[in-house]
Amino acid sequence: MARAKKTSNESTFREFSYKGKEINYSGRVYPDLKKSTDKVDVTPMSLTINGVISIKGCRLMQSDKNTWIAFPSYKNANGEYASYVYVDKAFSEAELDKVAAAAEECMK
Repeated sequence: MARAKKTSNESTFREFSYKGKEINYSGRVYPDLKKSTDKVDVTPMSLTINGVISIKGCRLMQSDKNTWIAFPSYKNANGEYASYVYVDKAFSEAELDKVAAAAEECMK
């Protein structure tokens, strides 16, 4: 269930949750901070796993074809971006797509 709230710096966020087979996800999406380019909309978000692990600095990425979650990253010595969070694709790609859909739905 999505709820709009204000943080201390007056940025509105919406909360979402998704119950997977073995893992429960929840988080916050910040639609007021959404940035758009000609190809992708980028909305800051945080993701909490089983209520005990929080990943700040995530981004909800939305294009005409797809919606996905981008995890925090950094620029390495070669000038390439590398993720701080690595997820086993075989286990969770389909489930993370459902989490992204839940986050997207709470913004409507």
